[in-house]
Amino acid sequence: MWSDAGSGRDPRPAAAGSAGGGAVAQVLLPGPASTSRATGSASSSHSAGTSSAPGEVSAAARAVSYLGHTFTVPAGWHLVDLSGDSSRCVRFDVHAVYFGYPSAEQRCSGQADGSVQGAVLVQPSPAATTASATDDPLNQRITATLRGVQITASYGTDRSSVLSLLSHAGVPTPTEAPTNESTADVSNRVAANLGSIHSSVTPQIVGAMTQVFTGLGFDACTAPSTADMAAWTGSPFGAVGVYIGGAQRACTQPNLTASWVTAETKAGWRLMPLYVGPQVAYGTVTDPAAQGKASADDAATQASSLGLGSGALLYYDMEGGSYTAAQNATAQAFVSAWTAELHALHYHAAVYGNESGAVGAMISVWGSTTVPDVIDVANWNGNADDDPGADPADHWHGHRVHQFQGDDANATYGGVTIDIDHDYFGLAAPCGPSLSSGAVVQPRFMTSCAASPAPAPSASQ
Repeated sequence: MWSDAGSGRDPRPAAAGSAGGGAVAQVLLPGPASTSRATGSASSSHSAGTSSAPGEVSAAARAVSYLGHTFTVPAGWHLVDLSGDSSRCVRFDVHAVYFGYPSAEQRCSGQADGSVQGAVLVQPSPAATTASATDDPLNQRITATLRGVQITASYGTDRSSVLSLLSHAGVPTPTEAPTNESTADVSNRVAANLGSIHSSVTPQIVGAMTQVFTGLGFDACTAPSTADMAAWTGSPFGAVGVYIGGAQRACTQPNLTASWVTAETKAGWRLMPLYVGPQVAYGTVTDPAAQGKASADDAATQASSLGLGSGALLYYDMEGGSYTAAQNATAQAFVSAWTAELHALHYHAAVYGNESGAVGAMISVWGSTTVPDVIDVANWNGNADDDPGADPADHWHGHRVHQFQGDDANATYGGVTIDIDHDYFGLAAPCGPSLSSGAVVQPRFMTSCAASPAPAPSASQ
């Protein structure tokens, strides 16, 4: 499928123990040094999971020919052939160029708590006939086509290297997607997305499946396949966390489609949609009110394209702990804007973070600013509860989630192993007035319910 440009030979080394050059080595990425969803009370530095086999690194800039195009892999970047091993994980938090299709069965260690560095995925695409490129600054991702290939380039902290790689391959200068849209424009797009969903499980029912649940759940860097989810029906888990977007989303999501959401909702799974964008801890939140609103707009757009309808609870993943006073203020402004905009778009808002990070920042301003409907506490104390100690005044009673175990915890059910974080959900009905923006908006459960949420679908629907 690919070769060193100009040499006509396969660049992959012979596998250890092979009799000749016909067999090739597994080219797998090493996992990142830290792979938790956030820093809990336990150590956040731990070994990588099943995607951590040694990989092939380009010691010097290296030209690779793929489907008639030449891509120059920068020195020090990993060179990854996705063919032949369905467990290979496509990650954007390690410098790499991937060639081929991401598998539905890829095995990934957890969502990273380090910043995305820049990586490029090049896939065959017979339908691609022209050269084009669009830059999405919010998600820090360039989507491009060349004849016969589709390219996804996540540039993170290394936009210049990614742009250089694409330019040398013949990709035109990307056009920039619009940002800072009005709430009305986003609302219209959300409505159009939801209107295009045709399923026996309506977007309203899917939205309700994010709202109310008591029990265990898990989240994984890449959404498991429907086959893997079916194998886990005998597990103790009833909810699954999936990463729907954001510039810091580390893993590709080949399985995460509206059809997947419909199938898993019909199977009875509750959903935890996670969005991981600009981070206070990384210094990438520079205009918190504007970025909080823009992140909410994008999260609602992504959620609606998956069939998550009005009232769905969307989580912002805000990493890091031990915030300074200035970082607390930045997190408060960002999360308040995130919450107010989601309410204006008729979604519910949650924030995931540490007691000494984003969650603690929001607890400290209860009653004086807009706070999210649900808090999701990162505290790896091993206690499967809603972590009441994280919320001493019990402001979010009945509306807390607790990530109580991380650290690359492999779990196996039905013969399928997935690297997961463990979560406990203590979510009662999201009661209160209609979702709308306002000056200071307390969580929706502060007043009595006017109506019950939509019923959960049965497996027979």
